[in-house]
Amino acid sequence: MTDQSLAMPYALSRSLSDMSVLAIWKNPIIWKNFKSRMRMQAVFPLLLEFIVATFMTFTIYGGVDRFQDDPVQAARAAILPLGLLQWLILMLSATGRITSGIIHERVTGTIEYTRLTLMSPMSKVLGYLFDLPVREYIAFAITMPFMVFLLIQGEIPLSVIVPVYLVFFSSALLYHMVGMVLGLVLREWRMSVMFTIGVVILINWVLPLFSYLGFPFLQYLTIRPVVVDKVFPYLTENSAFFDGFPELFASATSQVKFYTWTVSTAVFSLILQAGLIFTFGLMVYRKWQDEFSHALGKSYALLFYVGLQLFCIGTLWPNLTFDFDTAVALGIVQDDSLAENFAFVIPLVYGFFSILCVFWLIYVITPTHDEYRSGLLREKKLQQMNRGGLSRFDDHVGSLLCAAVLAGFTFTFLMVVQLVMVSAGPLAELSPSLLELLKLPLVAVLVIFYFYVSLEYLQLSKFALLFLLVWIVPILLGVFLGVVFEFEEMVLYIGSVSPLTLITLAAQGLLSANLYDDELLFIRNAYWIGSAFILTLTIFLGYRMKLLKERTKAKLENES
Repeated sequence: MTDQSLAMPYALSRSLSDMSVLAIWKNPIIWKNFKSRMRMQAVFPLLLEFIVATFMTFTIYGGVDRFQDDPVQAARAAILPLGLLQWLILMLSATGRITSGIIHERVTGTIEYTRLTLMSPMSKVLGYLFDLPVREYIAFAITMPFMVFLLIQGEIPLSVIVPVYLVFFSSALLYHMVGMVLGLVLREWRMSVMFTIGVVILINWVLPLFSYLGFPFLQYLTIRPVVVDKVFPYLTENSAFFDGFPELFASATSQVKFYTWTVSTAVFSLILQAGLIFTFGLMVYRKWQDEFSHALGKSYALLFYVGLQLFCIGTLWPNLTFDFDTAVALGIVQDDSLAENFAFVIPLVYGFFSILCVFWLIYVITPTHDEYRSGLLREKKLQQMNRGGLSRFDDHVGSLLCAAVLAGFTFTFLMVVQLVMVSAGPLAELSPSLLELLKLPLVAVLVIFYFYVSLEYLQLSKFALLFLLVWIVPILLGVFLGVVFEFEEMVLYIGSVSPLTLITLAAQGLLSANLYDDELLFIRNAYWIGSAFILTLTIFLGYRMKLLKERTKAKLENES
C-alpha cells in the first residue's frame, strides 16, 4: 500500500505544478468573501486607517523636519512608526481574521460544502489564505503610498527596501499559515482569535529573547533581525532621535553565523521561513484533503525534526565553540567566570527545546483509540484482498516506531552538542565524565517515551490530569516543603519525580567538577530517584497500553 504520509507531499507538489491554481483572481472563494467583506460597513475602518496613517506620517515627518530642519532625517524618523502600523495590520489583524474566518466556516458548515467542490485542495488553501483577510490587505495597500513617500524622502536605497519587504511578506505568510492551521485544529472558536494573536506576539516578542541566552535561531522567525541589519544604520546616521540604540545589538544581528559560514540575514530568514511555510502548508493541505487525517505524516515529521535540528545547531555553533580564554585576551569579557553558567545553560535550553519539539510532533502523529481501531479494520480488509497490511507510517498505526526514532535523534543531537562544547567550547575546562555527558541525552529519551506512552494510552483529556499531578504538583510540593519546613533534601527528592526537574538535574551534572561533595550527592541521588520513578511509570503505562491494544485486536477478531 502506498504510504499516505509520503504521498501527501507529492500530491502537494503536483498541485503546485498546475500553475492554474496560482491564478488567484480566478478563484471563486476569493470573490465570494471579497463581496461579503467589502460592503459599505467596510468603508469606516478603511477610512480610519487612512486617517491614522496620514496623521502618523505627517505629524512625525513635519515635527522632526521643523525642529531639525532636515527632511531626510524627518522622513527616516517616521519609517518605523508607520512600519509598526503595517505590522499590526498584516501580522496581527490579518492572521486573527484568518483563524476566526476558518472557524466560522467550520461552525456554519460552509467548509464542508467547500470540501465537496471539484476545486483542488491547493486552490481551496490559496482561496481562504487570500480572501479571508482581504480587508486587511486593502488597508495595508492604503498605507503603502505614505511608506513610499517616506522611503523616497529618506533616501533609502532599493538594496534595503527589497530584502526588508521580502522578509516582511514572508513573515506575514508564515503567520497566516499558522492562523489557518489553528483555525482547522482549534475547537473553541470564541477564544481562537485571541489565542492566534497570542501566538504571533509570542513568536515576535518572547522567543527572540532566547537569543540573549545564545539561541539566535528563533529570532529569524520575525522581521526584526533584517530591520536591524538593513534599516537601522540609516535611522541612526546623524540622528539624535536614535542615540540610545545599542550598537552591539545591531552588529550582532548584521549577519548569521551558520556553522563555519556567514550568511546574509535576509537570505537565512527567507530560507528558514520558507521551510516552515511549506510545513504548515502541508498541514493545511492534508486537512483539506481529509478532515480526519493527521496534520503531518510520520515520515515527514521525522524529516522535519532533523531539518529543524540542523538549522538550530547551525546557528548555535558559534556558541558551542566559544573560547573564553580568547575572549578574555581580546577584552570581550573581563574573566572566565561565566564559563560555568554558559556551559550549563546551553545544553539545558537546547534540551528543553528539542524535547518540546518532539512532544509536539508525537502529539500530531499519534492516533487516538478510535483511529487505531479503524486502522486495524482497514488492515484486515486489505489482507482479505491480498494487498498486504498498513504501512508502519500510516496515520492509524501506533507511533511507537516514530517515537523511538525521534528519541534516537534527540539523543544523538544532544550528544553532538555536548561533545562539541567539550572539545572546542566552554565545557573543555570542566571536562565532565562520560557518565555526566550521558545523563541529559538518556533523560531526554526516557522523558520522550514517558510522554508517548502516557499520551497514547490515556488520550489527551486524561493525560492533562496526569501532567498536572506528575509534572507540576511535585515541583510545587517540593518548593512548599523547602520554604515552610526547610527540608532542603526533600525539595530535590520530591521535585525530581517531575520530568521538568529531572531534565534540569541531568544538565546540572555537567558542572559536577565545580560542585561541593554534599551538593553533588544530593543532585545525584535526586537524579536517580527521579529516573527510577519515571522509568517505572513508563513501563507500567506501556504495559497497560499493550494490553489495551491486545484487547482491541481480540474484540475485532471476535466480532468478525
